[in-house]
Amino acid sequence: MSKSIATATLSGLLLSSLISLAAAQQAPPTPPTPHVATAPQAPAAAAAPAPKLVPVEAIQDVGKVAKGEKVKVDFELRNDGPVELVISDVHPTCGCTVASFDSRIAPGGVGKIHAEIDTVDFSGPIAKTLTVLSNDPVQPRVTLTIKARVEPQIHTQPAYARFVYVQRQEPVTVKQWLWSDNFNGFRILAVKSPYKFVEAKFRPASAEERRAEVPSLEQWIVETTIQPDAEVGALRDFLVVETNHPKQKELRLAITGFVRPLLSVTPMVADFGALDLSAASQALSLVLVNFGSAAIEIQSVTSSVPGVESTVKPIEAGRRWEVKLTLTGKMPRGRIDAEIRIDTTSPQQPTLQVPLRGTVS
Repeated sequence: MSKSIATATLSGLLLSSLISLAAAQQAPPTPPTPHVATAPQAPAAAAAPAPKLVPVEAIQDVGKVAKGEKVKVDFELRNDGPVELVISDVHPTCGCTVASFDSRIAPGGVGKIHAEIDTVDFSGPIAKTLTVLSNDPVQPRVTLTIKARVEPQIHTQPAYARFVYVQRQEPVTVKQWLWSDNFNGFRILAVKSPYKFVEAKFRPASAEERRAEVPSLEQWIVETTIQPDAEVGALRDFLVVETNHPKQKELRLAITGFVRPLLSVTPMVADFGALDLSAASQALSLVLVNFGSAAIEIQSVTSSVPGVESTVKPIEAGRRWEVKLTLTGKMPRGRIDAEIRIDTTSPQQPTLQVPLRGTVS
C-alpha cells in the first residue's frame, strides 16, 4: 500500500515540473532595458577672484602706560588675494581715534592703520577695538584690539565729587585729596569748572588735613562747591586739574549727581485737553513736593481765569500735598491759556506757577 502511494506522489511531482517548463517556453521573452543617454554635467563655475584681508597682528598689547599719555599703535593689514583690497572705513570704540589708514592695498601688499588712545580718562586694564570694513567677501568686518594697563601718576581720594543737591539751600562742598607717589614737588597749578554754579578751589593740605595712610609729602586738596543757583538736572562732567607732573599735566575729576528743585509739581502742566462743561465739571490733580530741609505750608491756590475751583489735601504734613483743580461751567469757551498760582510759606520759593491748558467747547 505504501509503495503505491510513493509511486503516485512521484508521478505528480514529475507532471507539475513538465507543466511549468511548458509555460516558461510559451511566455514572451522580457525585452532588454533601453539605455538612456544622460547629458554631460557642466563644470562648476569658478569663483571670481577676490581680495583677502589678513591682519598681521590683530591684538597689540602695549603694556604699562602712564595715565594721560597718548598711546599710538600701527596695525598692518596684508592682502593675500589676487585683486585689490579696498578698506572703506575703520570704526573705533570710545576713547580711541583713527589718525589715518591705507584705503587701497594691492595684491600681496601690506597696508597700515594708525590708531591713538588718549588715556586721560582711563585707569587700570583697558581694551579698545577698531572695526575694519573692506571688500573682502569672506570676512568684510575684521576687529583689531589695543590693550594696555593705564597706571595713574596722580592719585585721588575720593575718586569723584558726587552731589545730591536741592536748589536754593545752603552751598554743599565736596573735598578731594590729590597726591603723587612718584614725583617729588607735585603741585596743582589750576582747576577749571565746567559749570558756572560749581566753584572749585585748591590748596596744599594742612598738617591736620594730611591723610596718614598716604606716604607722599605733597598732598593737595580740591574743594568743589555747588551754589544755591544750581540748575535743575543731572550733573555729568569733569573738573580739569592742571599739574606740574611731567607725565600727567592734566587730570579730570568727575562731577556726578543731581540737582532737585526746592519745590516740585507733577504734572508740570495742568492740561485738561478737550472739554465739554455743559454736562459736568472736569477735575485734575497736581502733587506738590517740598524737597527742602524745612517744612512749609500752602497758603493759597488761585487761577488767572474764572471757573477754576481748587482744594488742597495734605499727603505728608509740611512735605507733600494733592492740589485738586476743578473746571466749572463758568470757564470761558475756547482755548485755555492760563496759569495756576500756588503761594507757599517757603522763604526761598514763595510762589509756583503751573500752566493751565485745554479747550472748552
